[in-house]
Amino acid sequence: MAEIKIGQPVDIVVRDGVIRKSSIQDIVNDRIVFVQVTPPLPESAIGKTILVTYKPSKDERTRWSFRATIAEVREGYVTVGRGFPAIIAVRVSPCEPCDLRAYERHPPQPAMHIQYGVDDLEIIDISAAGAHLVRTSAKRSPLKVNEAIPLTIQNHAGTYSRQARIVRRWHSRGESGPEHLAVIFI
Repeated sequence: MAEIKIGQPVDIVVRDGVIRKSSIQDIVNDRIVFVQVTPPLPESAIGKTILVTYKPSKDERTRWSFRATIAEVREGYVTVGRGFPAIIAVRVSPCEPCDLRAYERHPPQPAMHIQYGVDDLEIIDISAAGAHLVRTSAKRSPLKVNEAIPLTIQNHAGTYSRQARIVRRWHSRGESGPEHLAVIFI
């Protein structure tokens, strides 16, 4: 079992599969103190169960998780002489390996192509729900997270249009490097 520790970065699954980044700031008896997520959880979240996921180390490939019940949402939790907005939760399950993906991802079939406008996108992997796509480097992109974009998908069955929402966007090798898009199909 991979145990948690202070300073541990975590992903908190709050509701409907929404994932928010946080970190463990304190562990007192059976209570775990997390940095408040963005957007912040309201007081109405008290009593709700969250799923906390983490990797024990950067080199670890396996993700671990446990369930916790939110006991308190505090504006000014003080530790080591500083205050911060916090979520205080009580762990209600043991740590166990987990996978946040709802659908298994696969490499694209050789005959599969995806386009955004006139741009051919490289397909890193694809599932029934979404894909990891890459746009060519040195293109200034107006694309934003949460934006819906039209895609043209070609495979052995034909060509069809599909809307996708961008859930993550990042560049490898700096802003002028390739643009990575994690999308879900809508």
